[in-house]
Amino acid sequence: MDIQSRTVRSSTFLVTAIGSFCAEAVIGSLRRVPQSRIVGVSTLPREWSATSRMLDVFHRVPPAREVPAYIVRILEICQLEQVSHVLPLIDIEVDAFTQYREAFAERGIVLCMAPAQTVRIARDKLQVYETFRDHPRVHPIPTWALEDPAVQDLPLPLHAKPRDGRSSEGLARILDADDLSYLRKKLRGRPYVIQPLLDGDVCVVDIVRRRDTGQTAAMARQELVRTSNGAGVTVRMLNEPALIDAAAEIAATLDLNGCINIEFLVGGDWPLVMDINPRFSGGVVFSHLSGYDMVTNHLRCFGDAAIDPAFVPPPLIHARRYVETTFTMAADHGAPSLLAS
Repeated sequence: MDIQSRTVRSSTFLVTAIGSFCAEAVIGSLRRVPQSRIVGVSTLPREWSATSRMLDVFHRVPPAREVPAYIVRILEICQLEQVSHVLPLIDIEVDAFTQYREAFAERGIVLCMAPAQTVRIARDKLQVYETFRDHPRVHPIPTWALEDPAVQDLPLPLHAKPRDGRSSEGLARILDADDLSYLRKKLRGRPYVIQPLLDGDVCVVDIVRRRDTGQTAAMARQELVRTSNGAGVTVRMLNEPALIDAAAEIAATLDLNGCINIEFLVGGDWPLVMDINPRFSGGVVFSHLSGYDMVTNHLRCFGDAAIDPAFVPPPLIHARRYVETTFTMAADHGAPSLLAS
C-alpha cells in the first residue's frame, strides 16, 4: 500500500511558523496527502516567506508568546477554514498548544504533536536530566539549577542556559569565577541551568514512535555545519546503533506519540543527551532525503495506519540549498504573486 493510501484523507492541515527551517519539508509531505488543503500561518506578511507559495490559504497571527491572543486567532482560523489537523513547528508554539489542548479536542481538531507530559519534560533541561540521570542506557549531560550551591564548586568552564531555552538562545559561557559570580547576580530569579562545557560532535536523531504499538523508526546524522542558532546545514547520515537505541529508550520513557528530535554530544564513552525537542527538527528534510518521510509517519501516529519500518540510511552528506524567490504585490487585492524562483 502506498504512502497516500495509508495516511490521513480529506483533511485540512494548519501548519504554523511557515518561515521556519522545517516548514518546506513538512508542507511538501502534506502535499502528497490526497484531497487535502494546507493552511499556513505566520507572524510575518505572506510575501516575506517563500514557503507561502506552497499553501492553499495563508493567515497572519500574533506571536505565540502572546498565548491567549495567539490561541484565539488559531481557533478562529480553524473554524473559518474547517481545519482538521494542526501541526506546530516551533517550540514556543508547542508550549502554547500544550496549554490549550482541550480547546482543540472539544472542536474535533487533532493536534499532531507530542503528548503533554512529553512536552513538559522535553522543554525543561533540568527535568530532562532528572528524568534520565539514573537511566542505565541514556546519559544526559549533568545539569544543575543556577542557584544550586553545588555550582560554586564545579570545574570550569561551564555553560549557562535557560531551562526552557530553544535554538541556542540565551546561552552564556562561564570561563572563570568572575563570570559565574556576575551571571548569578544578573540572572537571579530567572530559570537558568548550568552544564559543563564539553567538546564533541553534535549528532541529531529524528525519531517517530506510534504509542499504541510501541513501534519506532529513527534516522541519525552528524551535523558538520550549523548556524549560530544550532540548525544543521550540512550533515552526514550515520549508522550508529548507540544513538538509535538511546533515542528509542528516550521515546519509550517519555511515552512519545509522533515525531520529535533529540540532540546528542558524541565524543566520550557514550552519547550524551544535549536536548530533546518535541517537534520536527530544522533538518528533518535530511531524513526525507535519505528515504524516510518523518512527516508522513508522524501523521500516521494520529490515525490508524502503521508507520513505515526503520532502515539504515546510506552514509551520504547532505547540504541545505537556498533558492531566491521574489514576490510582487498583485494590483487587485494586494495578494503576492510569484515572479521568479
